[in-house]
Parts: sequence; structure tokens; C-alpha cells
Amino acid sequence: MAVSEDATVTSKGQVTIPKRIRDRLGLDAGTEVEFILEEDETIRVRQKEPAMDRLRAVKEQLADRDVDIETMRRESKAEWESHYDGDEV
Repeated sequence: MAVSEDATVTSKGQVTIPKRIRDRLGLDAGTEVEFILEEDETIRVRQKEPAMDRLRAVKEQLADRDVDIETMRRESKAEWESHYDGDEV
């Protein structure tokens, strides 16, 4: 069932996520969320997945394909190194 609540953007660009929605999503203080702007200009807000969880999901997706992860890693590293000029820290 869809839940709809109104909120107001403050002069600082802040929005409070309504309590009913926070409760339904299990969002507590300090929880990171991400805003996704869709092509039709609707906005989706969802709890941000930890980086390691996102990487695990990618790994699982690649495991179903005939992909050599080590080759991809070496090629990626070589490509990044080709852009590094040694002057940056």
C-alpha cells in the first residue's frame, strides 16, 4: 500500500521525512538516505545501502556471467594508472 505524506522544503533546502514514513522504513537518526531523480522528475528517497553490500551485489551479479574478475581488476588499475601523472597526492 502506498503511503503519502506532505513535507516542506526549508530555506536551507532541508526536508523532514514524516514520522509515519520513517517508521515504515525503519529510519533512525543518522541513517543515510539517497535521493534519486527520475527522468520524469519524480524523486525517490531510499535508505542508502552500505558500500560493501552494494559491492557484494555486483559480485553476485557478475558471478552468474563468464567474467574474470581479476582480469577486470588489473585492466581497471592499469587504466587508472594511465591517467595518473604522479603530481597529485
